[in-house]
Amino acid sequence: MRPKRFRWLGVEESSRAEQQLRAAARQQEAVAHLGQQALAGAARADLFQTAAKLLARGLDVEFSDILELKPEHRSLLLRAGEGWREGCVGRTLVTADAGALAGYALSAAGPVVVEDVAAETRFSVPPHLEAHNIVSGLCVVVQGRERPWGVLGAYAAQAREFSGPDVLFVQALAHVLATALERARVEEALRKSEEHFRSLTENASDIVTILGDDGILRYVSPSVQRLLGYQTSELLGRNAFEFMHPDDLAPVMEALADAIERPGSPQSAQFRFKHADGTWRVLESIGQAKLDQPNAYSVIVNSRDVTERVTQQEILNTSKRRLRTVVAGSPVILFSLDPKGVFTLAEGKGLHSLGVRPGMLLGKSFFELLGDVPQAVADVRRALAGESVTARVELFGFEFEAQYSPVKERDGSISGVVGVATDITERRRAEEALRRADAASRTLVQQAPFGIFRATPEGAFLSVNPALVEMLGYGTEAELLDQHLDRDVFKELGARARYITQMNDAAGAVETQALWRRKDGETITVRLYGRSVRREDGRVECHEAFAEDVSERRGLEEQLRQAQKMEAIGQLTGGIAHDFNNLLTIILANAELLARGPDEASLRDIVSAAVSGRLMVNQLLGFARRSSLTLESVHLGHLLNDLGTVLRRVLPADIELLLFADEDLPEVSADGHAIEQILLNLVNNARDAMPDGGVLRLETSCTWISDAQREVLGPGSASEYVCLAVDDTGTGMDEATRQRAFEPFFTTKPIGKGTGLGLATVYGLVKQHGGFVQIDSAPSAGTRLRIYFPVADEMSRRRASGSYAQMAMPEHGGEETILVVEDQAQLRRATVYTLEHAGYTVLSAADGIEALQLLRQHPAPINLVFTDLVMARLGGRGLYQIDRREGRSTPFLFTSGYAGAGRGEDPLDPALPFLPKPWTSAALLARVRQVLDAAKRT
Repeated sequence: MRPKRFRWLGVEESSRAEQQLRAAARQQEAVAHLGQQALAGAARADLFQTAAKLLARGLDVEFSDILELKPEHRSLLLRAGEGWREGCVGRTLVTADAGALAGYALSAAGPVVVEDVAAETRFSVPPHLEAHNIVSGLCVVVQGRERPWGVLGAYAAQAREFSGPDVLFVQALAHVLATALERARVEEALRKSEEHFRSLTENASDIVTILGDDGILRYVSPSVQRLLGYQTSELLGRNAFEFMHPDDLAPVMEALADAIERPGSPQSAQFRFKHADGTWRVLESIGQAKLDQPNAYSVIVNSRDVTERVTQQEILNTSKRRLRTVVAGSPVILFSLDPKGVFTLAEGKGLHSLGVRPGMLLGKSFFELLGDVPQAVADVRRALAGESVTARVELFGFEFEAQYSPVKERDGSISGVVGVATDITERRRAEEALRRADAASRTLVQQAPFGIFRATPEGAFLSVNPALVEMLGYGTEAELLDQHLDRDVFKELGARARYITQMNDAAGAVETQALWRRKDGETITVRLYGRSVRREDGRVECHEAFAEDVSERRGLEEQLRQAQKMEAIGQLTGGIAHDFNNLLTIILANAELLARGPDEASLRDIVSAAVSGRLMVNQLLGFARRSSLTLESVHLGHLLNDLGTVLRRVLPADIELLLFADEDLPEVSADGHAIEQILLNLVNNARDAMPDGGVLRLETSCTWISDAQREVLGPGSASEYVCLAVDDTGTGMDEATRQRAFEPFFTTKPIGKGTGLGLATVYGLVKQHGGFVQIDSAPSAGTRLRIYFPVADEMSRRRASGSYAQMAMPEHGGEETILVVEDQAQLRRATVYTLEHAGYTVLSAADGIEALQLLRQHPAPINLVFTDLVMARLGGRGLYQIDRREGRSTPFLFTSGYAGAGRGEDPLDPALPFLPKPWTSAALLARVRQVLDAAKRT
């Protein structure tokens, strides 16, 4: 059964959440306060200094600065800041080149975060940062409408990480500052435009025209060429209405009619007039009519081009609306009071908590509205007296954190109070909920029966629970926290790195098993269930994991699995003994015939019987082994046909076995012996499900899985599979049994009749192959199991075909000297005869001791030693080791009737040449030639 999953929140996360809430409130207040200063029309120097202070306070850093761009000097001036030594502010110049920090920030697409100044390669660091030992920082461009105003920066003298909310806070301050500066620039431009207009008027540089009462232009001043691009001759005698925008004709004609109706009375109008280049210019005109003769009037019009002024006014209005929108959308209450405590401003979403609309408070007295809240009244009076006040106050069931700041004029007098109040009711509730959740989480972790820990990506423990301390045999949590996962806990080198890779690649939690080392050196097997905890930018902050000691259970499962294998071998013993006796009879009978005279048919029968015996022995060894899987390319159809005879021996006579093995299947990546074990387990289960006989059908086919199935199987799953289907006509299973069929130790058989590991073993082996299993069954309707093995990749197929080609290569002889070491005299004679017949010079030895004497004393070089691994006095492995210690490099070719090693010994090094017994003459000669040729090449 899978363990119950716990969601664990550490102490650090709770603390960090509380700090983030406080920081967010502090930053919101800072943005609101700067916005209020901007709305109040504070001077640029005051805005700069206020922004610098709010930035340092909002990010809780030691240093902040505002660098004003001086484009003509390609530099920036330190206009305001916090934390810098005396004399820096107002005098420090920083280069605006792209290779420096400020220049890089001006050209960057977004905020520039500096994690470590010493490791920075993108730009050079300004001298004033180096002089103050700055380590980390954050820069944002203060962007105007036409060009950047400068750079807003925050810095710390120690390593500091800036979160996403921190970046947004600095951008918000920069935006409010840029909006205020843009507004001042627009107002300045508007003022200059108006001064210019007056100068033009005084110097007659505006357009002066005289119109008839029919709109015909009788006079146009020369300034029309400069302002509208026309020569005077192009306009004289033409109707002025031809050049006006159609949408503006009505008000202009109405103004002209009023002027004629009231001569001498100035009339004004604003309209669009077409420039010579086809664009529209906005003209503001003032004209008055005079009577030239009875019923004949002329209108003198003074026109000036106000296109820029209108555009600037629109920009100013847009800027004011944007600034008001920022203020009105802030989740706080922003307000200002005059010296008598009367509201002059009340904005922000926080008013909704009190059920108040912004306009309802304007013109009303703070002292009258909140007279029953003595603390608030006292705080405002202190602010009006010149003191900045921060306090918490409860209003109508809501809790607010309020800040009151006096507004001081140049002469030092107090002209009012600006303030911001933040509704912290939900925050207080959240803090209380976090405290309760933290207590519950702590209790859950401390009392959990499983080990729970958090660790850095580098492998250092951050926190552990008592169960993990006990599991690893340490005395205290502090003692375990001093250990390192790679050095002190994981036994296998690289195991933790592989698990971390799995967790980092997966979207959720990942499960695996690993070998751990206890404090006393004992090795335990643990099941790990963990996940990666990521920051907002996607980087891994730490890893959280549950650990369960499954050593005892795994050992028991392995024992039961091996017992099941031995039980299966017992079931096969009768059939294998019968078949093996038949093979021996064939060999003996044909050998007697050969003794009477040569007979080619008898020779073929002996070879065939020997090959069949070899297959039978290999199958028996595969069923009983304990080794790990060795994946190679396997043709599932051929393997099924080869096992047909063995499988029929397992089944009683009343069960019919049908085999449908597709010959055109692609090869799969599998361990042949493991597939044999899978088939035997399934056949045994099917036999038990058909006590009264029936039909067992085994079939192979190729299939592809859909995208939806691949999503279920997880990343890395294959697309093409070979399916092994096992169908029986037995009793079947109900849905509850089918759901638990693959659980270890679950069985429906009577006590003593089954271990409950049959299908669990099948499931585990298939999963190790990268495959999956599907089971369909119903009571009295039989059972159908479909096992899917992934198709082998091209490289695996090439390796398989290459090895086959080597074994099938034609016989080749030679003239080299070969030493044959074999303790079985008959086999030694046959080996010597085969090699001599191929042209080799052959020496022989009955064991490793004799062979060692020949290696030391033989006068001529020995080109190859062909030796058995297991012999009475000195085996082939020991002979090889002595030969190497004595300084010789004689090539060796090993052989054995065991699976690549001796009795109970470790497997032979795969790099050493090996020829398994029994071998054929062709295989022997091909392998000998291959080893000799390889030795010559080296």
